[in-house]
Amino acid sequence: MCPFYEGVLAISAIVTLTMSPSVDLFGVTERLLEESKTRCRETARQPGGGGINVARTLHRLGADVLAVFTCGGANGELLERMLRDEGVACLGIPVDTDMRQNLALTVTDTGTMYHFVFPALELKEPALQLCMDTITSMKPVPEFLVLSGSLPLSAPTDFYGRVTRAANANNVKVVLDVSGTALQASLDEGVYLAKLNRKEFLQLGYAGPDEPDAQLDAMEEMVAKGYADILVVTLGPKGALLTSRFGDREALTPPPTAIVSHVGAGDSFVALMTYHLYRGEPIYDAFRYGVSAATAAVKTSGNHIEDLSTVDEINRQLSSHPHRRPTGV
Repeated sequence: MCPFYEGVLAISAIVTLTMSPSVDLFGVTERLLEESKTRCRETARQPGGGGINVARTLHRLGADVLAVFTCGGANGELLERMLRDEGVACLGIPVDTDMRQNLALTVTDTGTMYHFVFPALELKEPALQLCMDTITSMKPVPEFLVLSGSLPLSAPTDFYGRVTRAANANNVKVVLDVSGTALQASLDEGVYLAKLNRKEFLQLGYAGPDEPDAQLDAMEEMVAKGYADILVVTLGPKGALLTSRFGDREALTPPPTAIVSHVGAGDSFVALMTYHLYRGEPIYDAFRYGVSAATAAVKTSGNHIEDLSTVDEINRQLSSHPHRRPTGV
């Protein structure tokens, strides 16, 4: 059973919550074979899940971070042990369900990576309530709360929304990187920073042209509705868009990048942008670091950035395309 401390010990400045963590297995094979054994070589085994990936990167950056996650079975114990081996402060919330494993498999004869993601665990109501109570009763409260990753299959769709409401009541800055119906429920409560990908942006109702100014206009409308103080939409190789209630309106394009793996790219974005906001840096500067981190992440084979110095190198190469409105408009 994963260790658990009621009332939580010392709370960090940044807390991440991962409701559906995983052990991420990375492997390589020469080719995929039909109706025969495809023999693979394991290249890495790492802690995984949105908030956990964010916490690992924040820890490497020197941030005061605590990773909170559901923890059960042999995979949960392995996950907790790997985090502690890395020196990441963590709190496993004990559940009866074993954690999942996901597989990222690179096929060398085509240079293609396949990412096999298994269903999120199912949690019974007592476990869900324990998760809710743990994250909403932390004292002292953290400055930032990162909600990242999928919900358990049995969780109510407003689970993250309820967590967000409690965090807002305590003036905690919520950073949101979730999808599906859980996304809308949280945005309805209003968050500090929300990161959407293009698919999630469309799910929220955007039906306009694939053109920055139109997209930024729609994002500004979402900010005006109170969805987020800072709103980011990531567009893959096309970069990302930023709007905020503070007047930011920007588009960034990364340099051409050879893609090795998409695993963890969004989590790297969230980690670097959150880190620089936590340090009190301007929103636009934090946004640049987020885009740079996602670009660096796709160049690596694991689920996090191996060499953080590459983020600074990419940051210097970003192409900025300001889309600010003329004064008085």
